[in-house]
Amino acid sequence: MTLTPHMQEILAVVLAESRRLEAAGDRPPAGMEHERWRELCRERQDYQAFGVRHDLAQWLGHPPSHSDSAVFSRALRNMEAMGLVLRVNRWGGSKTTHVRLTASGRVEAERLAKEQEESVAALLSALAVQLPLDPPDDAQHGT
Repeated sequence: MTLTPHMQEILAVVLAESRRLEAAGDRPPAGMEHERWRELCRERQDYQAFGVRHDLAQWLGHPPSHSDSAVFSRALRNMEAMGLVLRVNRWGGSKTTHVRLTASGRVEAERLAKEQEESVAALLSALAVQLPLDPPDDAQHGT
């Protein structure tokens, strides 16, 4: 299965949001403000009913351009055709409001996440080999 970088990004974000909302317990974590807890409960209820909220600005970390919107909309349509996601409109229209991973989409997202974790671990391991553990002490070298 060939996925574009945009498709991979969508899978990663939807998986991360799914994990976050699935991990939310029935009681607020220590120190969480009451209003934030209520917001998290609403997000979790929406997730259970519809999936992860489609929020391209949050996914990208900046407001999307018209081009971003078109590219990601096309990617979502193609991913739905591939059986990786379900696009949901909470109110029954044509605009996607939520995205849900299918079983095969979850498997693919988990595989990509594991691949990425292994790549990062290999990179960090390679860096650790190349970098000295203890930087030289300038006093020992007479500087």
